[in-house]
Amino acid sequence: MKKIPILLMVGFLAFGCKNEVKHPENSSDKTEEFTFKIDSLKKEIQSLKILNDSLMKTENATENYWFISAYNGSRLSRLGITNPEKFVENALRKRVDLIPSEAVLGGTMNFGKIQLLGNKWVIADYNDGHIQGRTIFEYLVNDKKAVEFKILASNDTE
Repeated sequence: MKKIPILLMVGFLAFGCKNEVKHPENSSDKTEEFTFKIDSLKKEIQSLKILNDSLMKTENATENYWFISAYNGSRLSRLGITNPEKFVENALRKRVDLIPSEAVLGGTMNFGKIQLLGNKWVIADYNDGHIQGRTIFEYLVNDKKAVEFKILASNDTE
């Protein structure tokens, strides 16, 4: 007796379900709409890749906006200095005695980023791990290729 309702249900399910796929009336419109969206997304992805690449180049750029070697470094080039920026930067790095702050808690003052500002000035940050600051120096490379520095302005932050 219990088998009859189960058989009826199985029969109903087996014959009641048809293996038909219903297509919307305007399937070609839907296909065009999806194709348009896919193309639009591909263009957006391409634009984002280009933007990302340009931001990566800017982030990794080492070019100094404030110092144009061919123009600002021409006098130093005439003195036989092939890379004026590196020359002045290296000379300043050797002069940690010019850092206007004393190291604390056993630290050692060192220059961090150094950037030339034209053919007369250089800005440098420094720190010892506790105290940090920035200083603007005036610089002059004499005929003997020695670099002279003069502090113009400085600030420290603790």
